Amino acid sequence: MTTLRGWDPDVVLLQEMAAPSGVIAGLHAHLWRTANELGMTPLLGPPGPLSVTGNHPAILVRTSGGLTILDAGPPLWPSGGGPFPSWCHALLRVPGIPHPVAVYSVHLPARSADEQRSQAQRLASVIAQKGEIAIAGGDWNSFPRIGAALRDLEDMPPHLRPPRMRTRPGPGGVIELEPSYDVDDILTGTGLSDAAASLPPERRDPADLSGTSIYDNGRIDRFYLTPGLPGAAERYIQAETGGSDHHALLLIISRDKASAIEPGEPAP
Repeated sequence: MTTLRGWDPDVVLLQEMAAPSGVIAGLHAHLWRTANELGMTPLLGPPGPLSVTGNHPAILVRTSGGLTILDAGPPLWPSGGGPFPSWCHALLRVPGIPHPVAVYSVHLPARSADEQRSQAQRLASVIAQKGEIAIAGGDWNSFPRIGAALRDLEDMPPHLRPPRMRTRPGPGGVIELEPSYDVDDILTGTGLSDAAASLPPERRDPADLSGTSIYDNGRIDRFYLTPGLPGAAERYIQAETGGSDHHALLLIISRDKASAIEPGEPAP
């Protein structure tokens, strides 16, 4: 909270909103306490697929700063009995930008590569179909192609390896591990850009594309931007807060530059 108050953001994307005691009845009270401390309006997403702790993604919006919430989702109940989407989204009217801006708070499952790919495919398809100006950020529990695995996969805790690796036979029949970039490839394959990787080092803090958790398990927390937005990105900052095993990430977008972006045509 200290870091967020210092940054004074317009929008906050949260990935692990849960009742502190683990009792679901306290979830909304905890959400509102968090939002009230920052003077923001909260939006709660569905429970995370395969989550054993009842985590939800959420979005906080500073409506007092002129932002207007036009829509929120996804629907609480999926059609067809499939798993819930692993994201929360809000459609915002931002002063100075003539077109609505969509923001997505994403938390892909940590234990299943198949579920990660499925969720990434669904999200990338949704964003591309809508043709919207969009920012998707959160914990992807997977590696990007740029600044990906920052240490040997053999050194990573075994329970974290399966969804983040591929295997292949090496010399003498030894199984070799290599990082999987499937999620990043799915997202960038539909035209999304890795925001931090799109910025030059002098506009990043730290300048290197470093790991985003205290365990140095790779750059698993990232922002992705639809076409046009990378040119409007001004600065990227990540900071260890002491309140989480993940770093907090800050992305600053120029409203003037974003105002010139034309959204794509929605697909039927």
